[in-house]
Amino acid sequence: MLQLPRIPELAQRDRFVRRAVKEGRVLTLGDEECACVPSQQFVGRTVQLFWSSPVEAKRWAQALSGDDELQEIGLSTFASDILPGLASAKGFAGTDWVSDPIEPEVDPRDLLLRLKHEAVGGLLKALSDRGEVYFVAGDDGPRTAPSARQGGEMLAVFASRQGAEKHMKQIEGRSVMADPVADFIGSTLPWASQRGLVISLEPIAGAGALELKADDVVRRLAADQAR
Repeated sequence: MLQLPRIPELAQRDRFVRRAVKEGRVLTLGDEECACVPSQQFVGRTVQLFWSSPVEAKRWAQALSGDDELQEIGLSTFASDILPGLASAKGFAGTDWVSDPIEPEVDPRDLLLRLKHEAVGGLLKALSDRGEVYFVAGDDGPRTAPSARQGGEMLAVFASRQGAEKHMKQIEGRSVMADPVADFIGSTLPWASQRGLVISLEPIAGAGALELKADDVVRRLAADQAR
């Protein structure tokens, strides 16, 4: 059975998540074979090592492989390709590995979810700065679709017209609507909240959607507008 992580391990994992999203990348060893170690908790399972700090990564690259060559992985590739592949292989992610007696062995699916949640703030700020959002509309207003995770219905919101147009083909919408952020906060989101809709966003390109309560999106966007 997987051991519950201790507070230092949780802090190490959370620091990795914050840095990875802020920097838009993670680091691993140039020699990928050296960047994989046996799991301390499961016989036959492996842990792929990643770092958020170049200083720490170079230190352990030298210790593990004999040189400090690093490979930089963009956040989008890490979230959309590397972590799903690691999950399929039943491996774990070692976040900011430092060769402690007990290291964090993070389920890649959990790590992906945490990265998405951390990236929401940046996406909402970008939406606020651009001044508008996009969604698919039908004859009678915004077009909703079944929620993938929470039951009920969701409204998918996009930072670009292209993203909304791609989604329109999947849900048989009629058009793409550009909604000014002020109207989105003042009318669209309250409308969604009243109907119990969740808001679907993709905070990391290519890594899949994240569903949030409409009231939470209102609060976070309004706070960003107030700054």
